[in-house]
This record gives sequence, structure tokens and C-alpha cells, in this order.
Amino acid sequence: MQHSFMGNRVILITFITLMGAFGLNLTAGQFFAPLNNTYGWDLTTLSLAVSLNMITWGIFQPIMGKLIDRFGPKSVIASSAALMGIAFLLSATITEVWQFFIYYGVFTAIGFAGCGSMANSVLVSRWFVKKRAKMLSRSSMGMNIGQLLLLPLTGYLIANTGFRSAFVVLGMIILVVVVPLVLFAVKNNPEDVGQLPDGDSTAIFSPPQSAKLSEALRSGQFWIASLGFASCGFTLYLVTMHLPNFAVDLGGDTSLGGQLLGIAAFASAVSMFVTGQLTRNFGKKNLLIMLYIIRLIAFIWLAISPGIWQLYVFSIVYGVSSMPIIPLVTGIIGDRFGKNAMGSILGFSWLLHQIFAALGVFLGGYLRTISGDYSYAFGMGGLILAIGAVITFFMHPE
Repeated sequence: MQHSFMGNRVILITFITLMGAFGLNLTAGQFFAPLNNTYGWDLTTLSLAVSLNMITWGIFQPIMGKLIDRFGPKSVIASSAALMGIAFLLSATITEVWQFFIYYGVFTAIGFAGCGSMANSVLVSRWFVKKRAKMLSRSSMGMNIGQLLLLPLTGYLIANTGFRSAFVVLGMIILVVVVPLVLFAVKNNPEDVGQLPDGDSTAIFSPPQSAKLSEALRSGQFWIASLGFASCGFTLYLVTMHLPNFAVDLGGDTSLGGQLLGIAAFASAVSMFVTGQLTRNFGKKNLLIMLYIIRLIAFIWLAISPGIWQLYVFSIVYGVSSMPIIPLVTGIIGDRFGKNAMGSILGFSWLLHQIFAALGVFLGGYLRTISGDYSYAFGMGGLILAIGAVITFFMHPE
């Protein structure tokens, strides 16, 4: 009896997994205000915990890649998602700041490294060859939808039931929904169920074409792409982690930050679809420069026009230029260094992205603490984006 192609189910489950993984990992900023109100932990300290998360995530990317090579993506994704869920349940019990550093800064980050974009990209790539780019794009939409659904839910839960209940609900979502789906409804390879990639008997695996990491590190084009990507990391996490607190500074309630991030996620989902359609006509480099400039405009707007209604405008403009940068940079690196450069080469670029992300989160909190507002932090973000756009102009994609 011929069974229907399981690859379509894999896309759905990786989509749901990315919803949970990104949704949970990006909620931390909404817990800043309640943790400060409850325990008096200052913004710089809380930002440092998130920076630890960013660095830990980056360091564990290549480690998770090796584990996937050895054990397969299914077991790594399932166990990593379970670790994220358990870390959130533990976070509901925190009474000391070191616990937040361990549960969110370390445990959640390790889990995210194993069930985020890299691991799910490997799984999708095993099931699709001819349709790989299209299916990676479809599964990656889960990153946006996870933010669209879980960030506003987090704000609502914190405002109405308290931060401890919010940690519990979020942890249970990934433990009850994501982990069982991956464990019981996914296979590592199509051959495991007597199928072939794309569900097509004529499909074949792409031969290895990747350059070595040492070759990439000697390439100026790699550093141009990666440093531009680093400007994305700095500003992406500066916004995600500090926008909720900035909204409270301007007089909004604790649920406003989640609503704003949800609006940004929706705009990002639309933008990701549109940029995917425009890539062939305009090229990845030109679209990437345009997105950096759009995000720069959003930061300038935020720095000079603080107010509640301005935050809604910012969320839309910023959202358009947020997540679509990721597949464009991934595609550029893959085009230049080989279709299989999704491991060590892209992993190193992601490590730089995360180092700058950690710096953005920490400096956002530090500058807010010493100056009393976020204007310096947002101004610095705008400057870094301008540098990223200029650097990318000198890129020569394949």
C-alpha cells in the first residue's frame, strides 16, 4: 500500500516547532517589568541574562550540528524542545536572579539552539531537494507566526494572571504540543518510510559542494555578509527585548509590548512572502540593502518620535525589515559557498549575529539605566544599521 508523502507533514511540524521555539525564546523582554516590580532586579542585570542567552545559543549551534549528524534531527529537536519547556516551568519558581540566568540564560538557550532554525532546516533539507528553497521558506514562516501568537499571549497572561502563570502556560505549550509531534509524527529521512525526497522517484540528493570554513574565513565576501548580518542581530534583539519595557516607559500597560511585537511579526510574515517573490527580479543583495535601510528609518523614527501611537507605526515598518533578512543572508552564503554550507560556515555567521545580538540587548539595558531613556540605545542601533547597509553595498554575490 502506497502511503502519502510524509514530507508535507514534516513541513507542518517544523512550522509548528519554529512557532514554539521562537515564540518562547523571544518573550523574555516582557518579563522585565514584572520581575523588576517584584524583586527590584534592574534592567541592566536582566539584559545581561538575555545576553547570556544569545551567546549560549550561538556557541551551541555548532555543537547541536554535530549531534544532529550523529543522532539525526528528530531526537535533537525533540529533546531540545523539551529542555526549553522544562526551563520555562522552572522559571515559574524563581526567587533569585541567578535562577533567571540559569533557566533562561543557559537552559532555554541550549534548547533553542537544538530546535531553532538550523536544526529544522537540516530536517526539511533531508526531505526536499527540488523544492528545498520553497519548503524552507514555508517552514520558516513559523518564526513569524510564533511571535504573532505567543508574544501577545505572553503579554495577556502577565497582565491578567501574573508572570509565574505565563511561564507555566508557555512551557506547557511546547511540552504538550511540540515535543509529542516531533517524537511521534516525524522521521529523520524519507528512506526510513520507503520514500524519496520530494515524494518523487526521480529525486536525487544534491552532491556536496561546500567550501571549507577556513576558505570562507579568508573571503572578504563572507565577512561583508556576516558583518551586515551582525547589524541585524544587534537591532533585532534590541527591539525584541526592550520594546515592551519602552512601551511601559511611555505609559503603556504590560500587555502593549506583546501586541506591538505581534504586529511586527505579522508585518514580517507578509514581507517574507513578498521578498521571496521579488528575489528573482531584484536580487538578494539589493533586497537586503533595502531592508537594512527600512529598518534604519524605523529606528530614526523611534528615536525622535517617542509616543504610544508612534510605536504602532514603528512596529509595522520595523516588522517589514525584520525576519526576511535571515533567508536572504542564508541564501547569499549558500550561493557563494555551496548549497551544503548550512553547517560550519553559516553557523559561524550565526555566531557573529548572536554576539552582536547579546551586545544589543546588554547595551540597550545599560544605556537605559544610566541615561533614563532609550534614545541613545535606539540611536546606536540606527548607526549600526547604516554601517550594515554600506558594508552590504560592497557585496558581490554569486
